[in-house]
Amino acid sequence: MWRPGNRKATGRRESLGKLRSAPKVRRGLAAERLESRQMMAADSIGVTPLNTAEFLLGKVVVTPVFFESDGSVEPSTEDWTVNETEDEIGEVLAKISDGVNWWSDFLDAQNTVHSLEFIIDDTYARDPFETGIEPIANPSHRYSDYVADFLIERDFDDAPSIERAVQIFNDQQRQRYDADWAFTIFVVDSSNDGDGFFEGGGAFSGAFAFAGGFYMISPSTREASTFAHEMGHIFWAHDEYPGGASWTATRGYYNTQNLNAANNPTPGFVHELSIMRSGTIASDAFDAMVSPEVTLATVGWQDSDGDGIFDVLDVPLDWEAVGYFDASQSQYHLTGSASAVPLRNLNSSGIQSDITLNEISEIQYRLDEGVWVTAQVFGEQHVTFDLVVPITTPFSTIQWRAIDRSSQVTSEVISAAEDEHAFTSGLGGFVFEDTDGSGQRDAGESLLSATQVTLLAADGSPLFGGSVHAEDLADIELSQPIAGASFSADGVTLDGRVGVFPSPTVPGIRSFQAFDGQRNGFVDRWSQFQTLDVSFDESVGFFEVHFTGLATGSYAMKDGSYARVEAFDSNGVSLGRRTSDIVLAGQTGALRFDDPDGRIASVRVMGHAQTEIVLTSVDFGFDHTFVTDAFGAWHGIGLPDGEYLAELTAENLIHQWPAGPVAVQVQQGAVNIVAAGATRVDSPRHNTQTPEDVNGDQIVTALDALNIINDLAAGGGARILGADEATGVAVDVNNDGRVSALDALLVVNALQDSRDSEGEGELPAGFLSIPENTAVRRQITEDVLTHESNWEVWGPGASDSDARMFNSAGPAQSIKSNPLLATDTDSQVHNEPRGNRRESELTFEKFEKNNFGVEISGFLGREIVTEIRPNP
Repeated sequence: MWRPGNRKATGRRESLGKLRSAPKVRRGLAAERLESRQMMAADSIGVTPLNTAEFLLGKVVVTPVFFESDGSVEPSTEDWTVNETEDEIGEVLAKISDGVNWWSDFLDAQNTVHSLEFIIDDTYARDPFETGIEPIANPSHRYSDYVADFLIERDFDDAPSIERAVQIFNDQQRQRYDADWAFTIFVVDSSNDGDGFFEGGGAFSGAFAFAGGFYMISPSTREASTFAHEMGHIFWAHDEYPGGASWTATRGYYNTQNLNAANNPTPGFVHELSIMRSGTIASDAFDAMVSPEVTLATVGWQDSDGDGIFDVLDVPLDWEAVGYFDASQSQYHLTGSASAVPLRNLNSSGIQSDITLNEISEIQYRLDEGVWVTAQVFGEQHVTFDLVVPITTPFSTIQWRAIDRSSQVTSEVISAAEDEHAFTSGLGGFVFEDTDGSGQRDAGESLLSATQVTLLAADGSPLFGGSVHAEDLADIELSQPIAGASFSADGVTLDGRVGVFPSPTVPGIRSFQAFDGQRNGFVDRWSQFQTLDVSFDESVGFFEVHFTGLATGSYAMKDGSYARVEAFDSNGVSLGRRTSDIVLAGQTGALRFDDPDGRIASVRVMGHAQTEIVLTSVDFGFDHTFVTDAFGAWHGIGLPDGEYLAELTAENLIHQWPAGPVAVQVQQGAVNIVAAGATRVDSPRHNTQTPEDVNGDQIVTALDALNIINDLAAGGGARILGADEATGVAVDVNNDGRVSALDALLVVNALQDSRDSEGEGELPAGFLSIPENTAVRRQITEDVLTHESNWEVWGPGASDSDARMFNSAGPAQSIKSNPLLATDTDSQVHNEPRGNRRESELTFEKFEKNNFGVEISGFLGREIVTEIRPNP
């Protein structure tokens, strides 16, 4: 049979006088049976199955479980009375509702933005669980028997302890009701008991609770204030009466000291009225709805700056955004991402999960300090966005922010003039075509998208950074720095050594492992008790670790792992920590820590929430390469103060920075917006003397257009010329850094203009002039066609053309509808639009000599110029 674990219970000392409930306005029970809602909630940031009551805000599920003795082991002296005139179960549920909602009423009376809601699931109260003993007639510690019976009935019989079983039960309730927290109240019937207390011999006579989201045990005749008191324990509050917790004790999200404890020796100390005291004093606090600030801070109700937002949620939203107003379309474009940010959990009695209930409710803007307008509604804790917002009202300045509507917490507000880019804090800039060479962007100068920006050290060398991947290393002990990083292990049984070897935990991979002196060998399971420490030769802006989740969590945890990274500066001061979402067993995950000021000198990597991870690689350094967006902007974070260079590479070769990299100075983690104007140069594939002379043979012929067509076919169509295409024939006729059908059309137009200017003169050799609506045949003879030759018939036309093969022994046949008549021949016809013209290409291979010819027809009254020549 289960027995309680080593978690210490806390309880309220109650007066032996008549128990009573103070008269008050009662909230509704808000009771819901479990079957009515079966949805599964997405966990808030930082929440694990072990976090069911970290701070008293949001939505809380309360599950009362009532017990009924059946007399099978001991005589039954208590029975719940429920009939037309009396409803003991309903009366106790009402006291529970009054007790827990005391906290809601108290919060409502405060000047805050917060809310607190309780859902009471009365499933196991209205149908009490039968047990063989009479609970109230036994010492308090016998609860382990009847509570164990209830949990076994719920299929928790393989749990290692009652505490863990109830914790997982609470987590299930929390998720089913889409709530933030959950706890259980076990109630024993004491309505017929002489004093309403447990039998002597146990640690408690009345109600008691296990702090931190577990459960409370209470006789049914306890007053509503008792349930309020014990619920304080559930959310980490200490006892404050004589003989209770010491004034030196600390716990709760802020690790608050129990300064209202009875034994506080501070001169002049006044023991304030508090719900966490005992007997009639606690009842008086309940009636007066008062408790000291230090007591409320323990449950999370602490507002250090007096803005009406408790510290636990008074953390600015994080976002990275770039915006630009397209005046030509009257549209504002804003792209980026935003996240809620948890406050660091300092609770010395918990697992220190960093949790927030905040979300990105909306992204808003306002014009010229006017009212805030909603641009997009989200309602999630992590969002990415690419907003296009119509703005037809003239403005001088626009501001943007993300906001949580519930807590009123916002992000940094970014601001820009109508003709400027808007950036969040950090590094940023934009690039443009500086047509007048002024160094500043003027009206009409184009912004350049897809430009690569590479940040370098002031001397032009790459910024510090590195990667260490276990899969790339042979079996080795990492006793010396590698790639600028040094590795060590920390743990009671570890001697500090770290090596890379095949993983004994996950077959087929290599992993970082620590030497365990107790086991006399290397192990690769990293937890909160066995951590990997990595220090760097130079401070960096980011650290990222890759890991594999394991099925090693405590009982009934999700089958996976949580990873945690804590970063430190060069003085060993913590810069913060990040915790991953759950990564299922056998799956890989990545966790990254960024410091906007580039101060990361070392990190500590571990498993979290009683789970373990296998580590496979680490990467560190600075984000140093960016690509400009559709409006020429780039943005990043993470560089320490100093001098840097920005090397710019435009997508199009006609944009260059002849003066070299642009100087960048970072001060206090930010940089003035870098406006980098590009110089317009000639395309390397452009003939500056005669643009239409593509092949450089000093004359413009149809072959020049064919060169462009062949290039388009080989290169996959129209495109911007890449750096690896800087040499070759001059296919960029219009000098725009691209090759497209327009370039071929320009050649054709030049040919047409030349022909028009020559009147009725002779066409160049090899060309046919086909009159309107007529067909011209050309016999292909042995003199011009060898057995293995390929031939093309090509010509631009204003409408359409038809290529036919004819056999001297029969009528002409259309290539488009009927393949060549001869065997072992091949042909293909291409009709591709070219502006107002159309090109047709016909290729013939392996002809029988003398028996075939080509017939070209013009349609719709247009002339076609055709060239028949060998195709090499």
